[in-house]
Amino acid sequence: MELVILIGWLMIINGALGGQYILNWMGNQPKFVGDQPVGVSAGVMTWWRELSKLVWALIAVTVEVIRGKELKYLLPGTAAMITIMICAFTGVIENIGFFYLPKYYSPHLYAPYVNVYLVMLPFLGKLMFNASIRKEHWIGISLVVIGLGVPHIPRMLGRSMNPNEALDFTAILWVIIINCCLCSQQILNNKTVQMAAKGVGPNALVMWREIWKMVFIWSALIIIPLISSVMHINFPQTAPVDKFETKVLSKVDETNKAFLLTFYEKSGDEYVINKTVSEESEEKIKTIISDVGYNRFFALFDGSIIPKNWWPILFVVLAGLTGYIYSFGFFKLSKFAAHYWVPYTNIWLAVLPFVMFLFGKEVTLFQIIGAAVTSLGLIVGVSDHKRNKVEEIARKDL
Repeated sequence: MELVILIGWLMIINGALGGQYILNWMGNQPKFVGDQPVGVSAGVMTWWRELSKLVWALIAVTVEVIRGKELKYLLPGTAAMITIMICAFTGVIENIGFFYLPKYYSPHLYAPYVNVYLVMLPFLGKLMFNASIRKEHWIGISLVVIGLGVPHIPRMLGRSMNPNEALDFTAILWVIIINCCLCSQQILNNKTVQMAAKGVGPNALVMWREIWKMVFIWSALIIIPLISSVMHINFPQTAPVDKFETKVLSKVDETNKAFLLTFYEKSGDEYVINKTVSEESEEKIKTIISDVGYNRFFALFDGSIIPKNWWPILFVVLAGLTGYIYSFGFFKLSKFAAHYWVPYTNIWLAVLPFVMFLFGKEVTLFQIIGAAVTSLGLIVGVSDHKRNKVEEIARKDL
């Protein structure tokens, strides 16, 4: 029965995770949000997603209390709360990345790479929980590495490669950040469950995690735009020609382009403010430059939490529901060492290229083969469960 429950939750988590990636992508595509500019930053999307998850968690906790659960079982204890806070902080960073990437790239391009940390889990399991590393892990890791490399074979062979099939430096940087965040969260989830007071269930842990995530994203949405304003990020006095033309002028309509060029004049290799700007014109310049995401970091936190276009928020709220489901599942299964079951939560990667193909995205044969091989590697890594029963982490009495 334990194995049946485990498999059941893994299927639910796979569906919720796959749905999450697709919903995040749809919410960042103008054609799915009323054929209008998305107009919602990654930070604001994260705020709405975490609010949605918190509401679902609060509903679940309320139901538990109504059914007789004592309030003391909602308090995980100091040690567990600290790990939840750290997990929430990295979770906010990860979610901002997950709303940034689908704005510019199809999920089937970047999704396999945000799970590279999985090849490290056997070693972390050995280090932290003295879990054994077996030959199946080595074979699985090899297949994962090969699978991640297959989509790049055309480039290795010197063939021309569509720019849309490759990740740029910023995307690779976000992939690295997300890997670090996800890896830390898998470990911290294990430690949270291990250190939580007896009787504290997954819903309470999800609730506290979402409360802290709301604290962190609220802080970011207040502090970072304030820093942006002080530094005049969206009202540069000078800007490199290449950056200004590619990141601003090429992305605005002719009216706004003409407006900007009445104030910015090319001088050598820079555009320079050429005259005094009225307060009204300055605000308009800031709005135009902010809307095109001139500075991608600060653009992550731009905008009001009350957007002009509510369609993206619908997708984000739905993503919040799937996020609550898989977060509950992760805490439910985190009593087991992560490297025994987390690889199975990523089988949806093999299906994702076909789903994106149905959405009209250009999917290459190498990308399909790569996703299949990567998924096979994840399966092989835990394929000896019949000879090695999934181990439950010893719970500490605090």
